[in-house]
Parts: sequence; C-alpha cells; structure tokens
Amino acid sequence: MKSDFSMSSETAVESESKAVRVVVVSDNPVSRIGFRALLGTAPGVDVVGGGPVERSVAGVRAHRPDVVLLDASPPPPDGIARLARSGVRVVAVTAEQEPLMLVQAVAAGAHGCLVYGHFEPRGLADVLVAAGRGESSLSRPVVTALVRWVHDGGGPRPDPGLTAREAEILELIAAGLTNREIARRLVITEKTVKNHAHQIYKRLGADGREHAVARWLELNSVPNGTNLR
Repeated sequence: MKSDFSMSSETAVESESKAVRVVVVSDNPVSRIGFRALLGTAPGVDVVGGGPVERSVAGVRAHRPDVVLLDASPPPPDGIARLARSGVRVVAVTAEQEPLMLVQAVAAGAHGCLVYGHFEPRGLADVLVAAGRGESSLSRPVVTALVRWVHDGGGPRPDPGLTAREAEILELIAAGLTNREIARRLVITEKTVKNHAHQIYKRLGADGREHAVARWLELNSVPNGTNLR
C-alpha cells in the first residue's frame, strides 16, 4: 500500500511550467482516487500528491503545491487556517449545507468553496486553475450564506480557527483559571497549557489572557435578529 501523500508515477514526471500543482486532501481514500482520476488528464492541472486531512500540512511541505483540494464535510476551519498559513490556496469541496459552516470555511482562509450538487465535476479543473491565479470560486449556497451573514451584521462571527483543545482551554481561561489549574483540570502539563495559550493568542491576535478573552467574546457575539438559516 502506498504511504500517505505518495506521488503517483504519472505525477512523478516534472510538471509543465504553467500547470497548477495540486494536492488532494480527503479522509476518504475512494474520494482521493476519484479526484485523481478526474483531474489526471485535465489540462493545466498536475496532481502531485494526496492524503488524509490530519497529514495535509505535511503533504504541503513535501510537495509544495499551489492549491490544496480539500474534500471534507463539514470543512474544518482549523485545518483550512493551517493550510492557508502555509502559503497555499485552499479549495474546499463539501456536502455541508449549514450556512454558518460555509461562512466559517471562507473566513478561515478557503480561496474557494464548492458544495456537492451545486457544481459540475468536469469544471473542477478550471476552478483549481483559477485558484492558482488567485481567483475565487464559490457555489451558490456559499454566496447566499455570505450575503446573509453580511446583511445580518457579520454574526455569528466566524471561528478564528481554534482547535477543540484550544477552545476548551480558552473557555477555562475565560472562567478565571490559572495555567496550573487548567493543567490539573485537563490532566496535562502546565507547559502544554502555556503552549496552547501561545497559539490561542496568535490565532486571535491577542497580547495576553484578558485580550484573548475579549477577542473571543467579540468574535462570538451574536447580534439581535441574526438568522443564517
């Protein structure tokens, strides 16, 4: 069995200079095979690797793609944010229909977001090539969700990309617990708490505990009358 993010024999050949280098990310190996087959002969696209979501950043480092095609339902904001920070453009493909989830995917850094049933598979290569040029492609449900989000005053605010553990620690910080108390509560080391706190501050653009809590409350405030459904 090939290892995760292996390169197929077809893509081992040096890419044409104008081809967009693409890594396919999905936890479903059948989906990865399907996308490789769909894009394998598409002009302007060179699929250079593929693998599961948890190894996507490692795959980006290994293959240095221009675009990551991320197949996930729902699309994970934290995963998208990590990929976007690595310098690649992310095109998310999802079966998710929940408006807030779609807004969060774009807010986390997705350059494109396509909903199954609302795009033509044969046009996917064009979307990836466009993403390589810095252009965005959004399915109609995503556009609708974004418009409603803006009209409703921008709330609920998109998640800043915190992991589940970081969100848990931030809630305890907001409750007034010290790093030592958080470590005891979660049965982890105090150093681990400090490392998570550092990442939380970085993601929120905060310079300390109080600022981080204030930013979190600001991002998650829900204006009266907000309705994304």
